[in-house]
Amino acid sequence: MGWVRRELSELGIPPLKRFGQHFLLSQEARDGLVYAAELSREDTVVEVGAGLGFVTTALASRAGKVIAIEKDRTLAKHLQSKFATSQNVQVIEGDALAFAIPAKAKIVSSPPYNISSKLVVEIINSRFSLASLLLQEDFVRRLTAANGTRDYGRLTVMLQTRSQAQYVSKVSKFAFYPVPKVDSAIATVRPRPTFEIPNPEDTEIFEDLVRALFTQRRRRLRGVFSKYLETNYRTHKQEILAKVQLGEKRVYELAPPEFVALSNMIADSIKD
Repeated sequence: MGWVRRELSELGIPPLKRFGQHFLLSQEARDGLVYAAELSREDTVVEVGAGLGFVTTALASRAGKVIAIEKDRTLAKHLQSKFATSQNVQVIEGDALAFAIPAKAKIVSSPPYNISSKLVVEIINSRFSLASLLLQEDFVRRLTAANGTRDYGRLTVMLQTRSQAQYVSKVSKFAFYPVPKVDSAIATVRPRPTFEIPNPEDTEIFEDLVRALFTQRRRRLRGVFSKYLETNYRTHKQEILAKVQLGEKRVYELAPPEFVALSNMIADSIKD
């Protein structure tokens, strides 16, 4: 903890709440995060929220190129000075959510909790290779949840339709300064082969359907889906309902491929 306080003191800045800053200081957690990324000298790595460069240093020793993104202006300048002589580190000052992830890049990051959801969506919508992320533990459990469980929700479906997430290891809240209120966990995310779950025919319909159904996650799918069609696709409602076998499942019991199938039935019906 001492070195983090010392560097921040030298820079004349405190951890900023508006940026959700909690600086990783555990070497064990850092090494676990980097190891999970399976890096080689052929890899380009994107690090979101590079902070004081603690993870960046480890990445630079293993990857071919590191793109370190930091929103805090003072920290970004500090990183630019710190890695000025590193041939394989590029420091970018700016919002990582506005940054286009390069094709085949790996993402290794301990990002602020307050951008976790948006960052994961950006990752799965890119042509990434692998992501190793240190996130709030409850959030990781949501990403990796099975259908029918308490943690299974809209974000789970959105991620698991396109990707595969795995819980790697728990990281104590005391691995950070300042200490956050909750523990974290390392998770890996990999693109899912399209033959396992077909892509939705219409992404907008799929995302709207999943969002709407999960507003009533514990209700029977039959009633919730019927009301959704009545509100959004009234003229096609009976045609669509005649094609599906809804059974007695509740919304949160549906697996990701079933959400895709419902979405595709809507897309097929309205284009005829």
